[in-house]
Amino acid sequence: MANTPILEWFIIGILTVVLILVLLRNKKSSEEQITLEAEKLLEKWKKKEEKRIRQNAIDGSQAVTLGKSIEHIIPYFKDFPYNPKDVRFLGSPIDLIVFDGLNAGELEQVVFIEVKTGKTARLPEREKMVKECIEGGRVHWQLLHYQT
Repeated sequence: MANTPILEWFIIGILTVVLILVLLRNKKSSEEQITLEAEKLLEKWKKKEEKRIRQNAIDGSQAVTLGKSIEHIIPYFKDFPYNPKDVRFLGSPIDLIVFDGLNAGELEQVVFIEVKTGKTARLPEREKMVKECIEGGRVHWQLLHYQT
């Protein structure tokens, strides 16, 4: 009879361990169910939104293509304020350099132009740095002569 309390504690201990294992298994099972449900919801959302996402990508691509095309042909627009013969295309980090009057033999100024199309005309950081450098007068002439 003296062993009875030890046996009872042993049984209680085993039952406690079994209960903990069952609870952990249920928790893991719940986490797996939540993950599966989330994956199902994501797939449902993808199917629902795929057409819109693809259309947004197409629209964005067309806008970029249009913008790049306009950068090249804008010197030939009727309201462009400079002679197209004075314009040179760079593309990056700015779009155009105008040597205003050079074709006529009377260079008046050099103008840096960034062309923006679309709803906003925000400059990326690199273009802002170029703009600030030019506006700050940190522009110089340098001749490099290589003799061959």
